[in-house]
Amino acid sequence: MRDLRLFLAIDVPNSVREKITEAQSFYKTLNLDAAWVKPANMHLTVKFLGDTPSGLIPAIKDRMAEIAISTPPFSLTLGKMGVFPNVSRPRVLWIGLENREDHLGSLKTRVEKEMASLGFPPDKQKPVHHLTLGRIKSSKNREDLKKALQSAQRIEMDPFEISSIQLIKSELTPKGSIYTVQEEFVFTGSITRQ
Repeated sequence: MRDLRLFLAIDVPNSVREKITEAQSFYKTLNLDAAWVKPANMHLTVKFLGDTPSGLIPAIKDRMAEIAISTPPFSLTLGKMGVFPNVSRPRVLWIGLENREDHLGSLKTRVEKEMASLGFPPDKQKPVHHLTLGRIKSSKNREDLKKALQSAQRIEMDPFEISSIQLIKSELTPKGSIYTVQEEFVFTGSITRQ
């Protein structure tokens, strides 16, 4: 069997997709040279695995099932808008995700450790938890984007619950990526109170 291009990600509720679509609509009015992410494809990537031998998939699933059993559901809120790598050379427009108790950071650390034990190299950069709105292809209207980001208000929305993580296959096509969920791991851990 051939390798599969895989990643581990958290799906977001439709209410979040709707809010992000509103934000996208505003940024589209800036007439940027950008490829906009379809709302159905929005997710929070926890770990990109890349081309993965099919023989490793059972072990990945076993490790993720173990993590899910001890991870409690947790809440996230939408944060501020930003760009990678910076406003002078924007390539990715995103909205941040925040988690006061840092359950998301703990989950990411555990996933990194377990995947490293299977041979996946750890991420070198400190994670910025975000959802990608679009990929910017040129400097067209960059100054308008910079002004919009400087005056951007936080999107008002109630916290939303995250209760699982998914193993997703990504297929690159000329019309964009096609994502297929391979397995979902539901969080069943309990929150311990101090």
